[in-house]
Order: sequence, then C-alpha cells, then structure tokens
Amino acid sequence: MKSLNKKVSKVVSALAVAIALVGCDSGGGGSNAALALAGLGNSYQATVVMGGKLRIAAASTVFPSVGYVTNKPAYVKLTGSSLTSGGTDFTVGSSTGADAADFNITFKTNSASGKLHGEVFAISDAYYTSTVVPVGAKCSAGSACDSASVYTELVGSFDMNYVIDTSSPTSTAQLTFSNLLGDLSPSTVAGVSSTLYVDLVNVITTVAGVYSNPNATVGEALCDAIGTPAIKQGTISADQVWGKYTLLRGTVVVNNNATITIPKGAVIYGERGSSLFFNGASLVTQGTAAEPVCFTSAQARGSRFPGDWGGVIFIGNGNGTRTSGTTEGTTPLTYPGSNPSNITLRYTIVEFAGNEVAPGDELNSLSQYQVNSATYRFVQAHRGLDDSFEWWGGGLSPSTFDGAYLIGSGAMDDDFDMDEGFSGTLKYLISVKYPAGCGGSVSTDPHGFEMDGVHASSSFAGCAPGANGTHDCSNPTVSNYTAVGFNFANSFGERHREGLQGSFSQGILWNFSRNIVCDSTSGYPAVNSSISNVHSDNSKTDCMNSTTCGGTASGTAPTCAASLLDLSALPVADLGSVQDANFCGHGTKPDFTTSASVASGATGGAPVGGTTDSIVGSVTEKWWSGWAVWRAH
Repeated sequence: MKSLNKKVSKVVSALAVAIALVGCDSGGGGSNAALALAGLGNSYQATVVMGGKLRIAAASTVFPSVGYVTNKPAYVKLTGSSLTSGGTDFTVGSSTGADAADFNITFKTNSASGKLHGEVFAISDAYYTSTVVPVGAKCSAGSACDSASVYTELVGSFDMNYVIDTSSPTSTAQLTFSNLLGDLSPSTVAGVSSTLYVDLVNVITTVAGVYSNPNATVGEALCDAIGTPAIKQGTISADQVWGKYTLLRGTVVVNNNATITIPKGAVIYGERGSSLFFNGASLVTQGTAAEPVCFTSAQARGSRFPGDWGGVIFIGNGNGTRTSGTTEGTTPLTYPGSNPSNITLRYTIVEFAGNEVAPGDELNSLSQYQVNSATYRFVQAHRGLDDSFEWWGGGLSPSTFDGAYLIGSGAMDDDFDMDEGFSGTLKYLISVKYPAGCGGSVSTDPHGFEMDGVHASSSFAGCAPGANGTHDCSNPTVSNYTAVGFNFANSFGERHREGLQGSFSQGILWNFSRNIVCDSTSGYPAVNSSISNVHSDNSKTDCMNSTTCGGTASGTAPTCAASLLDLSALPVADLGSVQDANFCGHGTKPDFTTSASVASGATGGAPVGGTTDSIVGSVTEKWWSGWAVWRAH
C-alpha cells in the first residue's frame, strides 16, 4: 500500500537496470582483453515511471468544511493494448488536502510507442457525507482511500501518447496528453465548473536489454564505463602505475614493499574469484571528486551484485591482539606481516565485492589487518556481501589509521567493523542499508557498527589502554556519523563487546532493531566505551547518555535520557530510492544532510555548513554528492 502523503518532488525516478553483458576475453586475449557489451533477449519491454499532478482550472474551494482541495482524491487508471502491467495509482493526500492530486504511475509496455487511455475516478459524495466514519479520517493513512473499490465516479479522462527515447530516458517529451475531459470539482459545491489538466513532473524510461541508469552520478558513470583493460594476476613485487582500465584475475598479491599507484578516473574490474592483497605493500589512489577511482565487478552492468569478486585486502605489521592470525580469502595469508602496509586513498569506490569462500568466510570490500599507517579521504564501500570496512588491529599511536568521509552503503553485513585492537581515528561516516530485495543475502546480524576489543577471552585479558603496548584492545576514536538501517532482525546501530574501549560522539542512529548494545560477554574484559551525544530512534530502547558503555548483563545497555531517544522521523534530508526495493537507488540519489529536527549539536555524518580538513582542505556539507554511487546492481 502506498503512502498517502506523497511528494511529487520525491517521485521515484528510475528502475533496476536491464541486463547487458560485460564479458572478459579469457581465451587468448593476451594482456588486453576487451570488455564487450551484448544485449540479452529479443522481446521488447519498456518500463515507464511517471509522476505528476491532476489539476483543475477553477478557483480553489474546499470539500465539505474540511481541508480537501477542490481536486478530489482520485484513482487514475491507464488502459491500452500495449500495456503489459501496472498503470494505476491513487492521488490521495492528507486529510488537509496536501498532495491530494499527486500521482506516481509505473507501467510496462511491449511497444516503443503507442497510445494509452487514462480514466480518473473519484470517491462518491455519499462516502464523504456518511456519518459512519468522521470525514477527516476517511483519507488518513491506511484508510479505504487506497482501495479502488471506493472510487465509483468517473470524473475525467485523457489520452496519453508515448514514444520511448533510450537516449534521453528522463525527458518529459516522451509523454504527451490530449483529449482531456472531466470535472474534479465536488458536485456538492454549487456553481463550480472546472476542466481536467495533467501536469507532468517526472519521467524515467528503461528498456530491457539496454543498460540505463538515469541521473547517474560521476562515480556511477565511471564505474559503469567499459574499456580495454590490462590483466593483473599472480604476484607483483615492484612499484607499478596502473592505467585507465585494469582487470584482476585470481588472487593478486602485491608484496616486497612495492607501491601500486592508481591515477584519477581509473577503473579496476574484478573477475569472479579475484581479490587484491597488499601484503607488506602500499596503495596510493589519486581520485578526485570529478574523476574518482573505481574497483568494480567484471560482471554485467546492471546485473552486478554483492560478492561478485573478492575486494581489497591490506596486511601490515602494526599493533593487534593476535601474534599470528590468518586472513579470509581463497588463498589466506598470515598476519601480522613482516613489512608495513601504507595506504593513501582519495575519492575511491570499491563495489560488489566480498565473495564467499566458505560458509561464514567472506571477504570484505576493504579489509585492513594490523595496518597502522593510512589516510582515507572520501572512500566508499558499496554493496559488499560481507562488511564494508573491517579492521583487525592497527592504528595505534603514534602511527595512526586516519579515516574521514567514509561511506558504507548496501553491505549485507556490517558497515564498520573494528576488531582485535584497532585504535584508529574515524570521522564523518555514513552508512545505509538496502532492502534484501535489492539483491544479495542479508546476514543474521547486519549492524551499522560492530566492534570487538580482543579476538579471544584468553588474550591480553587486562585490556586497559596502554597496559600491553602493541597488544592493547580496540580503542578507536569515532565521531560525526550517521547510520541508517532497514530494521532487519537482530540489527544493531552499534554493538560494543569483548573489551572494547573507544570514544563515540556526535552520532545519529536510525531504524535498526536496537540502537546501541553493550555486550559484557562472560570471560572477556569489560566493555568501557565512552559514548556522547549519540541520538537514536525513539521506537527502540537502547542508547547511551554521555557515559560509559558497561551493561549490567550481556547484551544490555543502561537506561538513557529520553533526550537522546529523540528521533521520531528519518534524520536525514532524503534517502532517494535506495530503500525502495523496486528501484534500489537507480535514479533518485540520497541526501544525507542532517534534518533540522535532530537536536542541536548532533551533526552526524554531514558537517553543518561544511568544514576544513587538515589533509584535503575545504569540505562541503554534502561531501558525498556527485562522486558516490548508489545504484544497487
């Protein structure tokens, strides 16, 4: 059932893209295997998303003594021989008449051009004048106004011609209206005569077999680019500067203190089963907002999904609570390594990574094992099968892991996972969950933040900061973050456990099954995180009030001040279409600007009015805008 309070400006403006094949020439292609496109299927099918408003020419009047505008709540229905599905919508607004004429219609057609007939039905006056239900309640959310059965009066009609233009899928010129007839005025208002008009606001068209991502960001256009790549496979032991297009084949390991430099605007494709390890080696990406760097899947544009390839893995020789561990992956390596791994990432996207090696053993989009020295600025991990970012140790002062302006979007497990002694600094973070219907398999506990202090209860049990030198338990400094969940079962905004220390401030948590859980697990050191000014969903019970995170029992958090359980509505400006399972981010893009309703001082992941960064200089409030990617496939 659709919401009754629709906004035309937020019409979902795109559909999941149709299939087009991105293949890799693995047979005799040499070092340059072309990435080719091939459409699949011969039957034509176009999908049209249209948004607009029904209007009348008469002066505004109200219907009986409440706030309904002259244009009655209506039911719009399209018919025609070329229509294969869809084509209806209700225009119901609130009981005060807001948006009472807005419509959102999606329909599919088997013809590139044609004519459909539209009919507009109104609710009978008898329904409104009935005393059975108060008038003001008749069109509230969940009422009969979202049921076609109450629309019994034919009050208008029109013809709509369509011509699908794949070169301009958002052009409103694809739809034209004629033969508009009708009167949307309430018949009980004497002397009012009006004519039906259709004001078209938004149009998006997609055609099966033709790749299309309307309103693509710079990052989406780059990541969807098709080029002729150089193949990288096996071991790399010397410095390299990679070109515009690169294809990863199998497990690629960079070692021997080598540095890989990737220029702005470069695209790295990962084949199935591929991954990129930096084992005591370094990576420098030189992306910009206008030309980011993209690591993406080599699968079909439009049919790329979480787990298509392995992701990027860094192994250093920094601090951690393990003296010897084994990474995840088809070819696991031991950590810590014998050499440092230094990382400098700028405007870098890693998407559709995290292939499953074995049940419970999935690589992440970005994995950092005991990496002490790194600076991340404007880095997005998108649609990974496991975690977006995961750290195993690293970041202990004076060499620190310094991450800012990071996005974890659409991961199937955690967005930010800090384990085994990670003590870096992270600031201005955004995470958002996608519906399961957008593809991939959601984990049993898809958290925003999952954080452990130590890998085992018997390891460095003291766990006090500074007590054990390089083996301190996790003690990160995390500030200014916004995490938006999808209310999946057993999903926490933050999970603090197993000796975690840490400082967490200026956070915003929304729509997880629980907000903050402090898990004082038996046999592990006590959790002792400091949490300050973290605002959360008031429909949940867990949060913190400028105190330490030390629950009285496993999986609990102390009762917190009501002032921090103060979020009653989406705390960001707009999620676009990322959480609509029909569209999954194709078309309308999100805006994570913190809503004015959020308490003063809790800026979350968007620096109000912008800020200045010591490394990159001036940063705008909407720092993600334009370069980040949001389409789910």
